[in-house]
Amino acid sequence: MAKNRDNVRVYGDLESEVFLAPKGSTLPTTLVDPTSPFESIGWLSEDGISFEVSTDSEKFKAWQGGATLRVKITSTEKTITFQALEETPGVTELYFDHGAPTVTTGVAKVDLPEGIGTVERAAVFKFVDGSVTKLLCCELIQITERGTLSHTNSDMTMYEFTAEIVGDSYILTNAPAYLGE
Repeated sequence: MAKNRDNVRVYGDLESEVFLAPKGSTLPTTLVDPTSPFESIGWLSEDGISFEVSTDSEKFKAWQGGATLRVKITSTEKTITFQALEETPGVTELYFDHGAPTVTTGVAKVDLPEGIGTVERAAVFKFVDGSVTKLLCCELIQITERGTLSHTNSDMTMYEFTAEIVGDSYILTNAPAYLGE
């Protein structure tokens, strides 16, 4: 395989975004933006979207010299981290696990639960680099960690999320290297 600069990606063009929908929603099969019930969570922080795969493994060794004969992967975790900049009911529901706001006379009230449960969504993460689009489609994400929610006059308020990808996931792309071009 020869080196090819055309395969180097710098994602984060203006069309990049995160779409979330209720658990069980049908994922896209083409590179068209997902439609209802999927909704964009809006602007993301400049840190972008981080995807991490971690594995645990077990080494099986021979008695002779302690040589490693096999390595078996015993567990796999896929996590994704992102920071939402817009304060909307959809974003704060991910963070606090609250229900729908109630509105009376121009004031919305959001009741925060004492304990946060497992927040689950179907998700599509859209990465764009010029003419190349990549969708990471996740049947189910579970929000596991939330970052500190700062309210200062020297920085934007950001809702930071780490999500575990559970179940099926796949990538759709029009990158020439994957199309055999």
